[in-house]
Amino acid sequence: MEDPIEIATFATELAARTAIAHLAAEDIEAVMLTDNAGGTIPSLSPLGVGVRVLVRRSDADEARAVLETELPPG
Repeated sequence: MEDPIEIATFATELAARTAIAHLAAEDIEAVMLTDNAGGTIPSLSPLGVGVRVLVRRSDADEARAVLETELPPG
């Protein structure tokens, strides 16, 4: 992905994957970035790092709007 920017952070991989699915439905490429040793040590995720969702900088505003519309707050 060229020129990625973080648009959201989620507590779980499931929440991040849900967000990415909503973005994909709008033809916005997104990836998630975690710091849990590639999923081999999932207990690292609750340490406050979270799961970050990144998109191309040029798609950031549209991606944020999609997530605000499609995902419930909280």
